Amino acid sequence: MLKTLYAKLLAVLVGLSVITAIIFVVVIRHSDVARNQEINQKLYRNLAARLIDEQILSERDSADPAAVQRVFDRIRIVNPRIDVYLLDHAGRVVAASVQDGMKTGTVGLEPIRKFFDENAKLPILGDDPSDPGRQRVFSVAPVPLPGAAPGYLYLMLRGLSGDTLVQRIKQSYVLRETLILIGCGLAVALLASVMIITLMTRPLRQLTAVMDKFRLSGFAEHPEALRPLGDEVGTLTQAFNSMADRILDQMRALQETDAKRREFVANISHDLRTPLATLQGYLETLHLKQADLSPEEQRAYLGTALKQTEQLSGLIGRLFDLARLDSGQTVVNREPFALGDLVQDVAQEFDLAAQTKTITLKTAIRPDLPLAFGDIALLERVLRNLIENALRYTESGGAVTISAAPHGTYASVEVADTGIGIPAQELAQIFERFYRVEKSRGLAQGNAGLGLAIAKRILDLHESTITAKSEPGHTSFRFNVAYASQQPAAPARDSAAYTGDAASNARSVPAFTYPMADPSA
Repeated sequence: MLKTLYAKLLAVLVGLSVITAIIFVVVIRHSDVARNQEINQKLYRNLAARLIDEQILSERDSADPAAVQRVFDRIRIVNPRIDVYLLDHAGRVVAASVQDGMKTGTVGLEPIRKFFDENAKLPILGDDPSDPGRQRVFSVAPVPLPGAAPGYLYLMLRGLSGDTLVQRIKQSYVLRETLILIGCGLAVALLASVMIITLMTRPLRQLTAVMDKFRLSGFAEHPEALRPLGDEVGTLTQAFNSMADRILDQMRALQETDAKRREFVANISHDLRTPLATLQGYLETLHLKQADLSPEEQRAYLGTALKQTEQLSGLIGRLFDLARLDSGQTVVNREPFALGDLVQDVAQEFDLAAQTKTITLKTAIRPDLPLAFGDIALLERVLRNLIENALRYTESGGAVTISAAPHGTYASVEVADTGIGIPAQELAQIFERFYRVEKSRGLAQGNAGLGLAIAKRILDLHESTITAKSEPGHTSFRFNVAYASQQPAAPARDSAAYTGDAASNARSVPAFTYPMADPSA
């Protein structure tokens, strides 16, 4: 029944109002009784003394039983709510106006002694012989008894404090008006509290409705944006809005990742199936027609099968490398090294491939390049992937240039080619895990678009960045390498590479040219 916070708050509010009303009624009841007792005791304080003076001792020195009986009869007629008792000096009841209703024969003397103290605060309550469990206001006066110590004329004002609250409300205009005013005040306070709770919980109820709608949509539909207020609920609303945006972004990212994963699996399946099918075809041909093939044909078939095996092995190796880099298990062994020597070594390994495709492979290394700091093997892999990628998409007669130069607080390495280029809308995706580069730069056999992804993750481990720029006829990839320290340039392994001597360059690396950059640039 009370499932919402709003209902619970209203229930608590109503409960507190009822408890407050009960407390008010009890307090008013107690105050009204005490006030009436005080008023009546003050009003009848000297009644016992006047009765003794006027009715009992008017002509005698001691209380005459007949005179006492006349007082009983008169009080019973004038005010039947007053019970009269004649007590001896020990508080024992000697005579009473209510013989049948009396249940105890003694009265405590302590309230009587206190009553005689003029400074005592009223009301003073005494024992009621007709109702031993209750105490009531009374009037008392000492009276001499014949042949005994003086006693007391004890008047119990029984009816003045025994009325119920309902009876008192009916009898008292002031009490009725007071209760009406208190009831109206409580009703107004309750109504105001309900309005305040409604207004204060309204943003929370709106937030709950939006959250339920968001949950029922499977966290797929963007919830209605709520305006946060400057309180705790506003903070909660702002947190929910941020959480919803984050969840939707993650859902979209998961969907995109899943789509790219499926595309990647399809592409990898194709790249794996192609060399496997070729390998299987040539091996089956060798198996079935070995007797009919000449030794030269057999060697050609085996060479093609071996080439497909190497292609397949390289593809699987790149997949394992990317998986290892993504898992965070790769340890980066940083050390100072000569970046120019590394560029030359890697470029030289691609000399034959460049000559085969009639591509000019050039390096441009600044002689003032300081020592770099990083993992040589991993950065060598970056260079290999970038140069291999450039050669793959550069047509015959084109050029690939690898340059390295200081750039502020780090060294900048660039691999540029004169290939077909990459569409501008796809530049932001070429480093993604499941993106296939061949879609934008032609179909290359045996390549699954993993080289750039591997390079990106290696540079991420070095806390470096890689950028790409492309237009038809020119594409460049640039990444940064940190310096080992602020030191002079590292000595060159082959000084001819840094002197601009074209003849020396041609002798050391025939397919290369090493144009010198102006040191002052």
